[in-house]
Amino acid sequence: MSCPLCSNSSTSLIGAPTTREFYLCTCCDLLFLNPGQRISQSDEKARYEKHNNDVNDPRYREFVTPLLEAICAKISPGTSGLDFGAGTGPVLAEMLEARSYRIQRYDPLFWPNPRLLQFQYDFVFASEVVEHFFTPGEEFRRLRGLLRPRGLLAIMTLLRSADTDLSRWHYLKDPTHVCAYSKSTFHWIAEKFSFAE
Repeated sequence: MSCPLCSNSSTSLIGAPTTREFYLCTCCDLLFLNPGQRISQSDEKARYEKHNNDVNDPRYREFVTPLLEAICAKISPGTSGLDFGAGTGPVLAEMLEARSYRIQRYDPLFWPNPRLLQFQYDFVFASEVVEHFFTPGEEFRRLRGLLRPRGLLAIMTLLRSADTDLSRWHYLKDPTHVCAYSKSTFHWIAEKFSFAE
């Protein structure tokens, strides 16, 4: 089974954390789902539509605040950003716009405007998105190309560690989650795609 991030064929089936089969790459440390077990696009969309991503929900706003603050600490207001994988409730985009950032929204299911992928931005953010990538190698290459020189890529996802009990980890029980990253995986991504950490 080849890794969808680094294309390495040195992967191993891990103990079944769920009824789905996950493989671990020995090169980039990505944990990924057997592609034959992905759900259909219509089922995936239906699952996302059940998410409670209300832009006025104070708990949801609090949840994305760490990513908001990380962006604001490095990027000046008035600059242009892309919400990559905006989903049904692009709360972070609205919160940034309230601080005078210029934000475009892209999502292949809910904001399908591929024209936006032809431009470059001062920053791109993906909140709870990268764990859904079927082809993370292609997606990170795309994300790198969307950034202007010295641009910022801001990602929020739950990281896997050596101590993570995969048999109980809720992240792998979501049928739309097909990848799980570790710090080592992101070090590999940074080096491969020329991101400064």
